[in-house]
Amino acid sequence: MRRILLGLVCALTVFMDGAPVTAGSAMSEELRTYFLVLRHIRDIYIDELPPDTLMHAGVRGIVRALDPASEITFDEMADEGGAGWKESSISFETIARTIDKRSFYKVGADTLIRFGIASVMSILDPDTVFMEKVFLESFNIGVRGEYGGLGFRIQVIRPDSAIAVWSLLHKETPAALAGVKSGDIIIAIDDTATTLMTASDAAGKMRGLAGTPTTLTLKRAGVEEPIDISIVRAKVHVESVPYYGMLPDSIGYVKLDQFQQDSSSEVRTAFENLIGRGMKGLIFDLRGNGGGLLQEAVKIADLFLPKDRLVVFYAGRAYKDTSRYKTSHRPIYGEGPLVILVDGASASASEIVSGAIQDWDRGLIMGSPTVGKGSVQQPVPIGDRAQLKLTIGAYFIPSGRSIDKRMRKDSTLLALSSKKFRTRIRNRIVRGGRGITPDIATSHRRRTPLFAQLAGWRTLNSQFFRFARQANVNHPDLTPDFVADDRILDEFRRFAKEREFDYLSDLEFQLKRLEERVVKEEEMEKLGKPLRRLKEEIDEIEEKHWDANEEIIKWKLSFDILEKAFGLRAAYAYDAGVDPQILKAREVLGDPVEYESWFQRLEIGVADEDVVAAATDTSNLETRDAGLSGVVPAVPEKANSNR
Repeated sequence: MRRILLGLVCALTVFMDGAPVTAGSAMSEELRTYFLVLRHIRDIYIDELPPDTLMHAGVRGIVRALDPASEITFDEMADEGGAGWKESSISFETIARTIDKRSFYKVGADTLIRFGIASVMSILDPDTVFMEKVFLESFNIGVRGEYGGLGFRIQVIRPDSAIAVWSLLHKETPAALAGVKSGDIIIAIDDTATTLMTASDAAGKMRGLAGTPTTLTLKRAGVEEPIDISIVRAKVHVESVPYYGMLPDSIGYVKLDQFQQDSSSEVRTAFENLIGRGMKGLIFDLRGNGGGLLQEAVKIADLFLPKDRLVVFYAGRAYKDTSRYKTSHRPIYGEGPLVILVDGASASASEIVSGAIQDWDRGLIMGSPTVGKGSVQQPVPIGDRAQLKLTIGAYFIPSGRSIDKRMRKDSTLLALSSKKFRTRIRNRIVRGGRGITPDIATSHRRRTPLFAQLAGWRTLNSQFFRFARQANVNHPDLTPDFVADDRILDEFRRFAKEREFDYLSDLEFQLKRLEERVVKEEEMEKLGKPLRRLKEEIDEIEEKHWDANEEIIKWKLSFDILEKAFGLRAAYAYDAGVDPQILKAREVLGDPVEYESWFQRLEIGVADEDVVAAATDTSNLETRDAGLSGVVPAVPEKANSNR
């Protein structure tokens, strides 16, 4: 089925006077789901899309369900105005029912329509997602912060094709209380072998109603025979703050992993504890935090900013009035020195908090530019089996700038704003449309090829994990202040060698390609000696790579061994004392002169000498009123509905 002439199907539609081809109830049910998705896109999606554009995308999807290589044209449908919603809906339904009933390839109605929905999603932004029940469950856990289960993170590992207990959430989970340890290998769940299970499959079998039992069969380091552990499921709370503590010089440190229900309460508790212990400066770590609930972001900003300060507002095509969120209480940490750490994985709610702090000149942002996810998603139920997470608007932070990088699903950047805005207190220049640019640019530890290979592809075959799970057995005298030394490093290298780990540097890879191209025997005889000598030299270079990576390998060994032996809090406590970005933040917070100097920069993220001329050019500087309104984007008069 290489080409479909849509005009022929449209002719069929006209001939039947709008009545779709009769088909079974399965297709009717799936079509109801499809049109419900499209109705919400039509009514509240951030951009208004022509009906025929969505119809074409849906048709391409169901055609690809039959043959991924299929092509389709819509020439016969083209006209100046395009098809309206009714015409497009009838055309799509007719095509779907015709294919379902008459196609040579037999594909289930649910598959056809899911391909159609997926194709529609592909022309929207990356954050608009259609989630079936299995993915919806994980999404809801991230929002609620709790679920009925056992309380640990899992990972598929190779070459066992087994499920590993990657880390325990905390010491009070049902699994931890029953005796499950981080590093255990789950070989069966209720007598069902985990071999070839996906992580989602395993998680689905282990989750369930609180109060119901399950039995795990485990393989544990240092124990020859498998262990059966029976566990009663319970409601498990996923902590938003995995660690907080006091660093030297009375600098507080709080790490926030996600913005879920009650995250602000956890952060408040951490702040109150540190303030009570005499905190003189604070590092608030949002690195790797992909966001979450808007209201929690506002509540956390409330901890830093005076009452009635604007935190964020948003607007969209379907909403004539913007929604504004302000602080509502006196801050509990409203004046002390503050550094917020961000990186290329900090998104959404993380950007709202860090952006509000930056726009009100309340603290310094340190790290690397954030994701630029400044869009608003609204969860929309699609029956009882699915949910549409639909982008309905864009966030704007107090300076009036949008932080959203408008992207397609293929990561194509639609636009990059160069408009200038001003921070609200110090009048510094900031720019919109590019996420949050840090005041102070710093970078993570550099992941080298050797480190990446030791860590394993997506951690599926991590030498670090394998070594760390046995460390407690090999070193029963471990203490929470353990730090990997040369002896542990040598032990790790022997361990990796015994497991047949073979580091492949770029040089060795190129040499192997060269050897593969030497096909003639006489060529090999001629080049054999030089190639062997070259291999020896590459081996020497690779040995130097081990020396060059000594620091980062020791750090990873220390972190993983501490986590396996004493839990995540112990690992984070160690990391907070050696992380280069945290050390830099401590340095800035400990020097009032340097801390203040960063607020004197003319433009955030740009050296002063590069912006002297631009700083006096206000031709593209957004203006705002004297109040807290910010810059309110125009909302089209054609809005279909109001929230």
